[in-house]
Amino acid sequence: MKKLLALLLALIMVLSLAACGQEGGGTQEPDNTEDPGTSEPDEGGDEGGDTGLVNFRMGYFDTGSQDGTSTPLRNNLVAAIESLGATGVPVQPAESTSDAYLDALDTLLSQDVDAVALPWVSFMYAGSPAAVKKCEDAGVYYGFYWGPAMEDLGEDTLSICQDSELFLGCFYQNETDAAYSAMETLHNYGCDQIGYIGLAASNEMQENSRDYGCQLAIEDFGMEILVEQRDTNVTLTAEGGATTVENFLTAYPEMDGLIIAGNTQFVMPGVHQAITAAGREDDFKVAAIDFPDDMATYAESGVLVYDSGGHVTGPVYLTILAANIMNGTPLAEGGQSYNQQYIKLTSSEEIMGWMEIEDEIVYNTDELLQCLQVNNPDFDLDAFVEMVESYSYSDIMERHHSE
Repeated sequence: MKKLLALLLALIMVLSLAACGQEGGGTQEPDNTEDPGTSEPDEGGDEGGDTGLVNFRMGYFDTGSQDGTSTPLRNNLVAAIESLGATGVPVQPAESTSDAYLDALDTLLSQDVDAVALPWVSFMYAGSPAAVKKCEDAGVYYGFYWGPAMEDLGEDTLSICQDSELFLGCFYQNETDAAYSAMETLHNYGCDQIGYIGLAASNEMQENSRDYGCQLAIEDFGMEILVEQRDTNVTLTAEGGATTVENFLTAYPEMDGLIIAGNTQFVMPGVHQAITAAGREDDFKVAAIDFPDDMATYAESGVLVYDSGGHVTGPVYLTILAANIMNGTPLAEGGQSYNQQYIKLTSSEEIMGWMEIEDEIVYNTDELLQCLQVNNPDFDLDAFVEMVESYSYSDIMERHHSE
């Protein structure tokens, strides 16, 4: 019914390029190149005031300002929602468990949302079938970010969403490539005797794929992992990071590099402290996955030479897909997999350069409005895929800092 209503409304709207919307929930307002306005939100499916765009209600999970990943994700999503004439409906899960996220999803669905962005990593295999069924029963558009490709969602989830008209798609990141690139960068710095800090091997989505990427690099470059630390009782604290590196260096003085394949934001302060205390800044390098706070300090000392993260755009892309549907111009027939790129920084200099722009909104209002076919008839599925796959440090620099 919502899809039919959106199609009918799209026939009568005027093509103004302004955008309006107001995020609920009192979360932090992001900076954006254009001011999307602050007019009062309309009911879902109505035209967005005098914008010419159909206003719809986009639900999302706001985990607050936890770290260098959650904050830019929220800010970029809110900017996209407002730029595309929608109304943001946030909810905060009580804790980081599948059950808590399912409870939060119930709260979103009770607020008459038209679409919702689901963080698959927070539902995992246990919660994702229940999540998609809730969205299906409510008649709400939905899609996953921070997930695997569709075929890896799990049979129970895939059986529900793969043929659904409500499923927007799945945005996945290539964990194998992120780990391989980390190891390759260490090799390029002359570091081949490596220590490993990672997630528990039972983390099927991330750890197994990251292990595989490391193994491929070992085979290609003749590297060796001397010792591992996967105990989350250790890898979730800075103290654990310091102790781990101290133990590594004592047992393996020949070690010249470290890959942190998980929990980087927690262990990196201690890891850096231990390396500098040992006076190893010049001959010991770290490659990490996921952006920690204060990256510039670790890069400036010469210790951190690779980091991949910044994969905060999945909910933005889901909002673009939803906005096109609500405005009567769906980009795709059914959901599919999209490769949501990591930002891969392969030197200390690139890391410090990223830190100068990390708080910027990735896609400004003018760019986002051109992602609606009602404004830009040339923006089709191929253009959307190209946009998604082009996301990178160099892409942002070229679009926003080329002068």
